[in-house]
Amino acid sequence: MWRGRLPREILRETRESYVSRETSHLRRDEEEKGERIDCALGTNPLGVAPAVRAFLQRPQEWDPAAYPSAVGETLREELAAYLGAEVTPEQIVLGHGSFDVLTHLMRLLLPAGSLLGGVSPQFTDVPLQVMLNNVRYHPVVLRPPFFEAEEESWMRAARIHPHVLYVDRPNNPTGQVMPRNVLESLCALCARHGAWVVADEAYGEYLPLEESAIQIPAPNLVVTRSFSKAWGLAGVRVGYGVVRDPELLEIFRKTQPPFSLGTPGMVLASVALGDPSFLETTRRYVRTAKARLLEALTRPPELVPSATDERTPILVLSSHRGNLFDRLNRAGIATEPGTGYMDLDERAVRLRVPPPDELEPLLRRLHSVGVALEAEGPLPGRSLADP
Repeated sequence: MWRGRLPREILRETRESYVSRETSHLRRDEEEKGERIDCALGTNPLGVAPAVRAFLQRPQEWDPAAYPSAVGETLREELAAYLGAEVTPEQIVLGHGSFDVLTHLMRLLLPAGSLLGGVSPQFTDVPLQVMLNNVRYHPVVLRPPFFEAEEESWMRAARIHPHVLYVDRPNNPTGQVMPRNVLESLCALCARHGAWVVADEAYGEYLPLEESAIQIPAPNLVVTRSFSKAWGLAGVRVGYGVVRDPELLEIFRKTQPPFSLGTPGMVLASVALGDPSFLETTRRYVRTAKARLLEALTRPPELVPSATDERTPILVLSSHRGNLFDRLNRAGIATEPGTGYMDLDERAVRLRVPPPDELEPLLRRLHSVGVALEAEGPLPGRSLADP
């Protein structure tokens, strides 16, 4: 009875989310994960805040039989107080992770046949979701092995006149951070063409709030943020967006399915916000670990890090030879494969700084991999800059 009614054209899209691929760290069983240094998914390398852990040890007051708040008044008020920048609780929308907010926004802003702009590589799932809804994705492709997203790259992306310009800031997978003044210029350029700018700040908590896109009052700018990364709450899926345009905000609220965020997520996000010292501890550790990692990657030179910011926990690591994901996996290092991103291949991986007790072992293992690559020599006629 459903023959001819299901959208079978979706099955023709062969690109996958990096977390849905068989090679993703998510698909490995717990025993196999335990054998490797964890540098894969974008979780907090320090785990969860002590305040959250302590809270979970106590009897909980919420009733699992009751529906959650439909609008999350308390959490929105706490977020507005935390964010400042004249953000009001009414301008905040909540979702089941920032990706939930992002996908709902994209469905509203990008009708079938419209154009999404950006740079590539960037977080795969947003362009993939819009492509599955018959939206064109036309990014400016960054040049390997550094994948540096310079201001002109972004200006080119805006001059294509997309309906929406998607900016993951910090960039996932490279960990680069677009300067705030560049984002302001992009918003102004896109506004002249009637285009929206969506700034995905899933990793934004690793930066001080004064650098956030939330500080930019551009009416065509929407910002999404997450509790999954620096706040350490990936398992409970809490995200939010700041929408300043009144009409878009009204449409978003009218079309968002009810009960988009459960009570446990709202409560734990509130507890996390009440422990800002954990956020500062996370930021300090990531800066230290990232600096050590980048220093170690200068010798030997066979493993090349992308352009990146020392304050973010991720980067792209490239090699001139073979499948780097498999090579690092054999060396006991879990990463996310470059093949899970558009315009990356098997020579690249995304690597996240590890937990503190695994940092020194990671540096030793990376050095061993680099030495082995150096001994093998380059592949004839092929370099990292080749497409």
